[in-house]
Amino acid sequence: MINASVHLGFFPKQVFATVALVFTIFLPWAEATASSVEQSLAAAITAREPDLKRGPGAIAADDMRAVYASRGFRPLWVDRDGLTAAGQALEAVLDSAAEDGLDPARYALLPAGLPGTPGGIAEAELDATLMLLRFAKDLATGRPALRRQAPEHHIEAPTLDLPGVLAAAAAAPDVGAYLRSLAPPHPAYQRLRAALAEHRARAADGAAWPAFPDGPTLRRGDSDERVRLLRDVLARTGDGGPATMALQPALFDGALEDAVTAFQERHGLTPDGVVGPKTRAALDVSLAARIRQIEINMERWRWMPRDLGEPHVLVNMAGFELSMVEGGDEVLGMRVVVGLPYRSTPVFSGKITYLEFNPYWNIPHSIATKDMLPRVQQDPSYFDAQGIRVFTGWGSEALELDPWMIDWWAFSRGNFPFRLRQDPGPKNALGRVKFMFPNRFAVYLHDTPSPELFRRAVRTFSSGCIRVEKPADLAHRLLAHNRGWSPERIAETMQGGPRRIVTLNRPVPVHLTYLTAWSSADGTVHFRDDIYGRDAVLSNALVARSG
Repeated sequence: MINASVHLGFFPKQVFATVALVFTIFLPWAEATASSVEQSLAAAITAREPDLKRGPGAIAADDMRAVYASRGFRPLWVDRDGLTAAGQALEAVLDSAAEDGLDPARYALLPAGLPGTPGGIAEAELDATLMLLRFAKDLATGRPALRRQAPEHHIEAPTLDLPGVLAAAAAAPDVGAYLRSLAPPHPAYQRLRAALAEHRARAADGAAWPAFPDGPTLRRGDSDERVRLLRDVLARTGDGGPATMALQPALFDGALEDAVTAFQERHGLTPDGVVGPKTRAALDVSLAARIRQIEINMERWRWMPRDLGEPHVLVNMAGFELSMVEGGDEVLGMRVVVGLPYRSTPVFSGKITYLEFNPYWNIPHSIATKDMLPRVQQDPSYFDAQGIRVFTGWGSEALELDPWMIDWWAFSRGNFPFRLRQDPGPKNALGRVKFMFPNRFAVYLHDTPSPELFRRAVRTFSSGCIRVEKPADLAHRLLAHNRGWSPERIAETMQGGPRRIVTLNRPVPVHLTYLTAWSSADGTVHFRDDIYGRDAVLSNALVARSG
């Protein structure tokens, strides 16, 4: 054991002289290096000013300069040894971007090797900051290149204060936790994030399922080698349950029928337990394709408003469902009918401000010429039978005409001057009530005289508006703040009578969305067909950008 007191007493002058020499030589160099790094960073911001606004972070040079000036232009993420502790935390969260369905390669930090010179440190620092801002913007508001591929999406994108983000990241004790907090706060997004992790884990474990071959329909009682494969696929998709333990794996038994039914319910198919063409097609979608589907729908949630409203109505066109949410819980759910593929319903938000009981239907010109005109040309009694009246135009002074006195064959889409209006009644296409949220698309929610369509699995039958399965229940919820509108009064009003408009004392936000993947509160992951081809466009854009 060394006697410290002896050594300290023996070498005091030599030790102090050595220490003094070290500080004499290196302290000025360190101070000069620090100073030159700060100067280089300030100079780099100025030099790169034209590119900063157009670059990956899209921030004005003055805004970036203000954040760094507040800390004396000391770097946040990089020093002469490479990444600082904060830089390492930043790198870790950027490397985990895939957890949110983003591509980590889009946010790469330092290239191989250390920055070295003060100028190199400054450039690496700016690059790291720009990657931080790119990630923050992509995570919070979505990727602009993908948004441009969705012209049907008309919900205003959330905004992000990038200088504020940079200032908050600089001050955050945990930059990773701060950046992750920028993700959409909606429970639906967080559940999709968990579903993505689950599906990625299956892929990592080699649990991707094989392609399911074509062949005759399979049902309970059948014996076929494809039944053995069916059990394997359902086990890998998480729908197998007891069906995975069959003593006769090639026999289609009751447990397998239950497993097929569960799979069909998750995929929006008719839950009959029979493996026909549509079920086979869903079984044949690969795990990689399902992962991409989840990523695309997480992106759509990044395009949604942060505050959906309290309460609010959410329509999922791809799922053919409507939900009314209050206090974070679904208080009402129902099936809906949406637009035909060639008359697809747009994605947008609005605010339901009034209800119209026993409404007229002022038939849009496009529907009048494309649908109604050919029908009345074939059957002159069609308008009378449907309660449709004809007017000379759209103005308040328009005159009513007798449809029997018009030569309908003299008109076409290009020269059709009339306004058509369907009177209230049992045949009115809007049913007994419509729910109005004024918008430029002339789209709204309404009742229907054809309730049998709600029994269909795929419900694309309208010209763009949304037909609702339970109009009286929805009216009751929306009129909760209008005194006197009991369920009985609503039902009585919907039995018939004059047209009546009721303005809501509490307008309710409504969001028309297109979500082909979601996870319910119990963790069940649901997928739906891409009825409008919108997933395919985004998927192709992702492939093109990664290629």
